[in-house]
Amino acid sequence: MFDADKIQQDKNLYAIEALPLVTVYDDNLFVRNDYDVLSLGQRNYLIAFFQKLGFKQKTGRLLTDGERQLHLPRPNSNLAVSGFSEDFLQYDRVNFYCVTPTQFAEALFHFYSDSNEALPHLKALIENCPYNIEWLRDTSYRSEIEDATSETFVDLMAYQKQIVADKFKMKKTL
Repeated sequence: MFDADKIQQDKNLYAIEALPLVTVYDDNLFVRNDYDVLSLGQRNYLIAFFQKLGFKQKTGRLLTDGERQLHLPRPNSNLAVSGFSEDFLQYDRVNFYCVTPTQFAEALFHFYSDSNEALPHLKALIENCPYNIEWLRDTSYRSEIEDATSETFVDLMAYQKQIVADKFKMKKTL
């Protein structure tokens, strides 16, 4: 099991105990019709961080410490298409996934059945790794999380705007 507290001590990373996911800060400027992929800077940051914890890169998309596997999922090459996988919700203590902040938020919406239950977790994510709220709302159209992303949209946009202004205004991308 990953120690989410240790991961969160790093100012650029975010994780919670409930999900087998790790995300990394990238930017605080978002475009609705953007690709949702880990940038080279994000990937390199994750690889360097986990190498310090004893992980070795086995392939371009896999790091392992002998007991656990850390996956860097293949990026989706289509615009406005979610990279969400049910694997992101399956906590088996062996497989962990490095995802974008937007993919992490999408997993939170899937994990928590009620948008009010997901909201504090989404706000905690925003406080560490802002995500593309508009993109997620748009791509969740006609999905099981459509209502939740729509219900929380105004609240999360206002919250993220304030957090970015207060905390991330001068922060540079990785």
